[in-house]
Amino acid sequence: MYSPSCKTTRNTTVTEESTNGMILGPEELSYQIYDVSGESSSPISTEDLKECLKKQLKFYFSGEYLSKDLYLISQMDSDQFIPVWTIANMEEIKTLTTDPDLILEVLGSSPMIQVDEKGEKVRPCHKHCIVLLREIPETTPVEEVKALFKSENFPKVISCEFTHNSNWYITFQSDTDVQQLKQRLQPQSLTY
Repeated sequence: MYSPSCKTTRNTTVTEESTNGMILGPEELSYQIYDVSGESSSPISTEDLKECLKKQLKFYFSGEYLSKDLYLISQMDSDQFIPVWTIANMEEIKTLTTDPDLILEVLGSSPMIQVDEKGEKVRPCHKHCIVLLREIPETTPVEEVKALFKSENFPKVISCEFTHNSNWYITFQSDTDVQQLKQRLQPQSLTY
């Protein structure tokens, strides 16, 4: 499933020899890009390839897409991080490039995506207005899940949606609401 309308026909390494014997760096290389109709367009630069990658990654990490992609959800750890290799092995990404450094560079440049300290995992960096509830069966009525947050001390729930694998997304108005909820749910430490 493509969001951007571009697709490459070749992958390259960092340097490549041109026909006249010069060594080209990645910025001088061009990539043949096809639109989804399959018609060839003119070769594009590495910057344009990065733009195509950025569009595809933005699509993958959008709240709307990510909440429905059962494979990506299944690859998330408890902190919602997904291994970079999982993203790099997605067909649409592999069609654009197999260069893990380029993929990581584009992932790291996106304000929608947070890369971990080691550069091995990524997660969506949306406004943190969604809380993930785990281990609540799909058969649980939505009203019952919403009722968990019906207290005058809790912020208002905007939406409540079952995703997959006994996981629910609970959406609040803002990051501030989620922080307020977190503070109220954390056990109070008592000093004696």
